[in-house]
Amino acid sequence: MKTKSLLFIPAALLVLTLTNCMKKPMACVDSETKTAKAGQTVSFDASCSMDAYHYEWEFGDGSTGSGATVSHAYNSTGSYTAKVKAMSKNMKKESEKTITVTVN
Repeated sequence: MKTKSLLFIPAALLVLTLTNCMKKPMACVDSETKTAKAGQTVSFDASCSMDAYHYEWEFGDGSTGSGATVSHAYNSTGSYTAKVKAMSKNMKKESEKTITVTVN
C-alpha cells in the first residue's frame, strides 16, 4: 500500500505541471485606444494578461516587439491597429487583443 501512495505523488505533480502548460492564456491590455503625435513614443502594457508567458506585438506599421510591456513611436499620422498575442508556456495556445492607435 505504501508504494502505491509514493507513486501517486509524482504522477499527480506531473499532471499538475502538464495542466499548467496547457492553459489557454487570456490577453488583456491597459487601454483599447491610444492617441499620440507623430514621432511620440506610445507605451503598451499587456501585463494584466492571465496565464501568459510570452508576448508578441505587431504595431500596425510593419514593426514588431516582444514582452509584456513595450514602447513604439509612429512616424506618420494615421490610424493603426496594434495587436498583442499572449502565449502559453509551451507557446501552443494563444489569445489576442487589439488596440487602435490614432497618430496626429
